[in-house]
Amino acid sequence: ASGEKNWLQRLAEKIPGLAGYHAKENRRDADKLYRDALADRLRKVKDVIATSTRELTDGGRMLEIAPLERVSKKIDTLESRIRYASYGYSGFFDAVQIKEQQLDQLYQFDLRLVEKVEAIETQAAALRTRIGTPTELKAGLADLEQVADDLSSTFDTRFQAINGFGADAAPGRPLFQ
Repeated sequence: ASGEKNWLQRLAEKIPGLAGYHAKENRRDADKLYRDALADRLRKVKDVIATSTRELTDGGRMLEIAPLERVSKKIDTLESRIRYASYGYSGFFDAVQIKEQQLDQLYQFDLRLVEKVEAIETQAAALRTRIGTPTELKAGLADLEQVADDLSSTFDTRFQAINGFGADAAPGRPLFQ
């Protein structure tokens, strides 16, 4: 791998624009892996909600299942949005470069997304202890739904920021996928 990296570095020095393209490819790959990891964590949250739903069903508390299903669908939608989000990217030889400040902004969004997913995991785990009474369940679901809404909002803001990074150099064309 070290020899390949040196070969790629030497090639990048000889072909203008290739180094930037390779960096963009790495960013797209890293972004995809990152989003998949977040989506996988959200899938596990749905499993926790499904377990709570089964417990309510087994306990004959059928009227309390609909709110659980609503929150589960919301998390399912978030999982899909994060996993399958399609970000554009600049072309092979475009002169547009992501600036250090823009990368820092993206990393801040990414950290916030991880924190929001952790909050969802925490609320989902707490929900399991709050299904004892309808009032506790309702409060637990409200808390879980709030952190899911926060994650959705943060993801929207990240997406908008990515789309705006190249706005000056290439209107309407986001920088990377």
